[in-house]
Amino acid sequence: MFIKLVHRDTLSVEATVERAPNGDLLLLCTCGGTGEPQIENRVLSFRSKDDGKTWTKGTQIHEEDGRAHYQTETARIGDEIRVFISTHDGKFLDWKNYFLSSYDSGETWQKHPLPELDRFAFVRGKVDLSNGEMIFPYHAYPIDEKLNEESKRENRPAYLNAIEYVENGLLVSRDGGKTFERRVAFYTMLDESFRNSPSCRFSWNENTVVELKDGHLVMLYRLDRSGWLWRSDSYDYGNTWSEPFRTDIPNPSNKPRLLKAPDGKIILLNTPNANCGLVNRHPLEIWISDDGMKTWGKKISLSNFPGMYSYPDGFIDENNCLYAAFEFNRHDIYFFSYNLN
Repeated sequence: MFIKLVHRDTLSVEATVERAPNGDLLLLCTCGGTGEPQIENRVLSFRSKDDGKTWTKGTQIHEEDGRAHYQTETARIGDEIRVFISTHDGKFLDWKNYFLSSYDSGETWQKHPLPELDRFAFVRGKVDLSNGEMIFPYHAYPIDEKLNEESKRENRPAYLNAIEYVENGLLVSRDGGKTFERRVAFYTMLDESFRNSPSCRFSWNENTVVELKDGHLVMLYRLDRSGWLWRSDSYDYGNTWSEPFRTDIPNPSNKPRLLKAPDGKIILLNTPNANCGLVNRHPLEIWISDDGMKTWGKKISLSNFPGMYSYPDGFIDENNCLYAAFEFNRHDIYFFSYNLN
């Protein structure tokens, strides 16, 4: 196990890491301000040329337009690095989505629209399916322009609107990411505990998907205030999904991440704690299943020191090595690597 501090700031959240075509490691995260969402939030990129031992200082990868920018996924698509970004007014209003592409290993970036999922949604971790399709899970919120304008007039952040549901779905591409189809998987209905909450009326589902075998997909997601991860299955490459159900995997309302290793093992990055809330985002663990998620035969603790270990994310290379990043106490970004063999 190798762990390295990459960056410390008044805010450092939502770290993702990917291998660039030239062999460098790129780590992307949202920094700036003292919390999120805030108008000062910006997306920074960090680079390592020695497999994570040392990292450059962060550089902003998007244009400066006075708006908040927040990244949720960094994906490698052939020779392209693609970063999915949401931009807003600092209160998740006027929320628009776009992505940045780089064909020179993250040195320069070009901005592209995302018409299939252009507003009030977050894009999550890419999965390459056995049928040649590429999918990106997403979770979206039913805020229309009328409600957006009403919220602006009343100075009400988007997440204080009493929405009825969260849309869980997939962006599906059959042409290597040139175009996408928006495919709804199911809706997470929100009860009165959400609609009457004084602090947040959204559930940040942050869904993650893995393909167990040809066509059998599993989606895990957090359901805030429940204390557990929830699951839905598809047996037709994500065209239809089962009724979601609560798993026996504890989760304190924190983003999980599923990955599939080259040897077929399923990896789950999670903070298995059934007590909800930011302060309960510990311990940070790697769970490994060799029987298609029926059991988790190996559990590796990265750290059980009390604190907020949030949003672990990464990738597994062809040598069965896990490369990932996480945030600690919303100020520190750490990179780690672990040989799964």
